[in-house]
Amino acid sequence: MRRQAGVTAVAAVAGIAALAALGAGFFAWQKTSEADRVRSELTIARRDLDKARVDVKKAAQDVAAAAKEVKDLKVATERLVAERDAVRASLETAQAAGDQMRGELALVKDQVSYLSARSPKEVVRGMPKAPSPAAKR
Repeated sequence: MRRQAGVTAVAAVAGIAALAALGAGFFAWQKTSEADRVRSELTIARRDLDKARVDVKKAAQDVAAAAKEVKDLKVATERLVAERDAVRASLETAQAAGDQMRGELALVKDQVSYLSARSPKEVVRGMPKAPSPAAKR
C-alpha cells in the first residue's frame, strides 16, 4: 500500500505539475496573444504618428509660404501706396500750376485789354497776333 500511495502521490503531483504546466502554457499563450495585439496597435500608432508628422511638416511649409506671400504683398502694398501718394502730390501740383497759369493768363488778358484801350491804334496794329488756325497746319 505504501507503494501504491507513493505512486498515487507521484501521480497526483505529476497531475498537478501537468495542470500547472498547462496553466502556465495557457497563460503564456494568452500573454503572447496580448503582446501580438499590443504590437499591432503600436505599429498602427507609429504609422498614424508618421502620417501626422508628415501632415505637420506640410502644414508648416504651407504656413511659411503663406507668411512669405503676406510679406511680399505687404511690401508691394507699401510701394503702391507710396506711388499713389506721389501721383496724388504730382497731380495736386499740376492742378495748382494750371490754376496759377489761368490766373496769370487772365491778368495778361486784362493788361492787354487795358493797354489796347489806351494806346494809339497804330501801336495796337503793330502788336503780334496769334497765328490763325490755318497757318498752324
